[in-house]
Amino acid sequence: MHLALAEEILYGDALPSATHRLLIQQRGPFLLGHTAPDVQTVSGQTRDETHFYSIPRTPAPPLRGEGGGPAYEALFAAHPVLARVESLPPAQAAFVAGYISHLLLDELWLDDIFQRYFLQDWGPLRERLFLHNVLRTWMDSQDQQRLDGSVATALRKAEPQNWLPFVSDEHLRVWRDWLIEQLGPGHSVQTADVFAQRMGVPVAEMEAMLRSPQQMEERVFRHIPRSALQSFHDTGYARSVALITRYLAHRNSE
Repeated sequence: MHLALAEEILYGDALPSATHRLLIQQRGPFLLGHTAPDVQTVSGQTRDETHFYSIPRTPAPPLRGEGGGPAYEALFAAHPVLARVESLPPAQAAFVAGYISHLLLDELWLDDIFQRYFLQDWGPLRERLFLHNVLRTWMDSQDQQRLDGSVATALRKAEPQNWLPFVSDEHLRVWRDWLIEQLGPGHSVQTADVFAQRMGVPVAEMEAMLRSPQQMEERVFRHIPRSALQSFHDTGYARSVALITRYLAHRNSE
């Protein structure tokens, strides 16, 4: 999902021309940044360490400021060097622009999708969490169809060089290579495997649902309308463009 939206932002017409030129030139780092908060899958870190907010949402420091502001503000508060975009190399600036966009999208999903539709008391919590992960996997499969082979090629050109103070370059490379492997010919994303392992359920159970439009309608989309997913996409796109534009504006004015 993050890669598909990043590509949509790159090849849309909403970004200022200078920002667009930078991100097209640094497409690989931008795409990697758009996925990089999930590096904890391979780095062994906690989700809070890479996403800068907690679930359930708590405004307690050091993850969030006293006002409970956005996760990207907590990131910049913890690592001010990343906020000073004018001092960053172009590749790192594009990477961080993607990173903060990912954080924004994840918080939007938490507020507008997960909490609104899957924390309602319409069934056992474990069932709701399972169906939430089925939905996320279904969306990944839909978005994978929007990606072409050039995404993997661009990611190969992303070479981390001290881009994050809290994640090693080696872990970012492992994450990058795992993405590239999943995007290769004849391969598929491993979202179902990851979620099934986290929940302790057979991956076949999740895959069986994904192959059944009837089950998806009866067990998932009866609880969340597709219009909510479209609204999430549209709002996420607009807010991401605005955030990326604000972040890179000072650099582009130099």
